[in-house]
Amino acid sequence: MKLQKLLVVAMSTAFLAACGGGGGGSSAPIAPVTSTETFQVKTAYVSYFTDSRSLPFTMSGTTSGVSVNGSGTVTQSGVTSGTFEGVAALQKVMTITASLVGNGVTIPFGATSTSYVDSNYTPKGISGSEYSVVTSAVNIPVTAKVNDTGIWSTSNRYTTSAKTTLLGTTEASFVLQPDTASTALLKIIQTDKNTSGTPTMISTVSFRMTPAGALTRLSETSVGGTTNLTITY
Repeated sequence: MKLQKLLVVAMSTAFLAACGGGGGGSSAPIAPVTSTETFQVKTAYVSYFTDSRSLPFTMSGTTSGVSVNGSGTVTQSGVTSGTFEGVAALQKVMTITASLVGNGVTIPFGATSTSYVDSNYTPKGISGSEYSVVTSAVNIPVTAKVNDTGIWSTSNRYTTSAKTTLLGTTEASFVLQPDTASTALLKIIQTDKNTSGTPTMISTVSFRMTPAGALTRLSETSVGGTTNLTITY
C-alpha cells in the first residue's frame, strides 16, 4: 500500500539532486452524495491486492519549492507465494517507470516495491525504498457503510531488512466517504511518523467503489514537509 510513497520520495529525491526552483500545485473536489448501500470492503481490498493491470498516471505538485509534473506507468505482478520475515506469505511486486519534469529538466525514474500479506490477505509488510514490518494488524472489515472508518495496521519502518536503523512507524487506516447514490469513495490513508511520534508524511489512495467491491483507482496524494504531490490515474 505504499506505492504513492515510493513514487513521491524516490522521484522527488532524484529530481532535487538535479535542479531547483519554485512553484505550486492544485486539487479538485467532487460534489458528494451519501449512499445508503452496504459496501464489500474486504472483497475490494483483495481485488486491489490481486490486481495485475498496468496503470498509466500523471503527476503534479511541488517538492522543496520546485513545481513538478510528470507521467509514467505502474506495472503490477500477479500474486505469488513467497516468504517474509521467515514466514510463508503471498507477495505482489509493483514496478514504476516514469519521468519527472521541472524547470525544463526531465529525469527518468524506475523503482520496485514488494508487498506481503498472509493467506487471509492481512498485511505483513513491504520491501522497497524502505523495509516495513507490520506490528499490529486487524482483519479488513467484510462490509462498511459510508462514513465508516478504522485502522488496518501499524508498521515499523527501517532502512533495510537488517532492521538496524528504525525510521519510525506507519499507521494505515481507511474511510468510506460519500460519492454518488450507488458508489462511495474508499480512501486508504497512511500516516508516517518519525521515532519521536511526529507525523512526517500523510499519503492517501482514493478509489471509486461499488457495493459489490469493484474498484476504480482515481488518485494518490502525499503531503509532508515541503512536498505536496498528486498522482492521477
